[in-house]
Amino acid sequence: MKRPVSISHLKTNKIHPELTSSDSLHPNMTKNSAASSSVTQGLKLTWTASAFYIKLSLISILTLGGLCAKEAPNFILVLTDDQGWTSMSAPMDLRRPNSKSDYHKTPNMDALLERGMRFSNGYAAAPVCSPTRYSIQFGKSPARLNFTRVLGRNGADHNQIGIPQALKAADPEYFCAHLGKWHISADPKRYGYDVHDGMTTNREGGFTMKNHNREWGGYAEDDPKRVFSLTTRAIDFMQKSINEERPFFIQISHYAVHSDLVYNEDAFEEVGNWPAGEVHQNRAYAAMVHNLDESIGLLLEAYDAMGLAESTYLIFTSDNGGMPTLPIQVNKGEPYPAGLNSPLLRGKWDLTEGGIRVPFAVMGPGVKAGSQSNEPVISYDLLPTFADIAGATDVLPNNLDGRSIRPVLKNPDSKIQRPPEGLVFHFPHYNVVGLNEPHSAIRIGDYKLLKFTSSSRELLFNVADDPSESVDLYEANIAQADKLNIELETYLDAVGAERPVDSNSWKNGRSGATKTLFLSRYPK
Repeated sequence: MKRPVSISHLKTNKIHPELTSSDSLHPNMTKNSAASSSVTQGLKLTWTASAFYIKLSLISILTLGGLCAKEAPNFILVLTDDQGWTSMSAPMDLRRPNSKSDYHKTPNMDALLERGMRFSNGYAAAPVCSPTRYSIQFGKSPARLNFTRVLGRNGADHNQIGIPQALKAADPEYFCAHLGKWHISADPKRYGYDVHDGMTTNREGGFTMKNHNREWGGYAEDDPKRVFSLTTRAIDFMQKSINEERPFFIQISHYAVHSDLVYNEDAFEEVGNWPAGEVHQNRAYAAMVHNLDESIGLLLEAYDAMGLAESTYLIFTSDNGGMPTLPIQVNKGEPYPAGLNSPLLRGKWDLTEGGIRVPFAVMGPGVKAGSQSNEPVISYDLLPTFADIAGATDVLPNNLDGRSIRPVLKNPDSKIQRPPEGLVFHFPHYNVVGLNEPHSAIRIGDYKLLKFTSSSRELLFNVADDPSESVDLYEANIAQADKLNIELETYLDAVGAERPVDSNSWKNGRSGATKTLFLSRYPK
């Protein structure tokens, strides 16, 4: 049995009043779970019936008024939170059967991948939340932005061209929204968002950090992690944009699947009938993933009902890699056993593949269904991609790290030329939960260099052949390691990247020891 989903407003073509204002938080975002479950009043439709009514009402609208009269494309960016590369029931790499979950069932996320292009080497800009979110808005690496840790601890410059400004330079009619988790220390309207929820953090999505059993044991709510209300409000916004004949950009920033573990009762009951896997076994977590997937299904139904396939790009990715284990294990740098991101190593907080390789997929006009690109792409490629497709490249600054992936969307075998060469990652902080040593990384081609500051160790991996980072190639290929090291250090110096100091934790103040036992896995 599926839970009732609140979309009856689409049947009557009503728009939430808050969508006309850019100054206030949606009322459900700050209320308790009982209040937030009332996404829209008087809704008793089942999931299947909901899809029917979306299609019926929106087809009628499109028949009468036509789709957006503007030629400018629309963009929907779905950003999930802490979602690992292997969290879905479809593989992120068609060449690797183990690049999918052995427990979760995500038919709607799977459908998104099948309808568009999946990127087997999609990366988040950082292994933690806020830096990636800044990178998305500005098209620059966290190292260049001087924002590499949790919210409010770095001094990023907010006076830069972001996504709404770039799109509105191409067409002033662009209608731009950000719904859900913001986690940036400046108001969204400063970046040009017409509609937003304010300066939201994890707390608006039900993050407690007060009760260990509640946080990791899981509990039920009707609108878990706000997945349904976020999506239905996003559909409202899309509808309003169409009605006003305005091209739109919307970023739907989900609070899921970040802790707490929250799900609705129907999902928890359903996943309990599934056989647990060896990698993914947590029923509460699987139920939360399932609810997130249901919300993606609602979005895809609306996308089809609105006839957006020829005008709208839908991008799906995550802010960082998944949690390495549930619950968090403070293991002082020891390698985790086969964790949630297996076969990738470790997870959130670390620049190992588990911490930065994430789901990444695009569907939309001209994107071949069921295709796969193995070209490495990253969060900071999104701004230049949107600007390129919309025709706004002239307004972008010259110091972007991101590059448009538009050529790859046309041809999955295309390559992206990057100056500097490769993808650069920088995490100059101590963190008792993760590797607990400041480190940086660079990937050029198939090779990735991990460089640890305190221990002066370098590790080299061929992550194309060895995404598990199980075989250190440093001694066997010192010349390749030296090449990557020169590129990495040249870049960090050029952008004035923050360098680690003893008190430089991922929050504010040193946490734990300054050396990691992780390196004992790779003895010299």
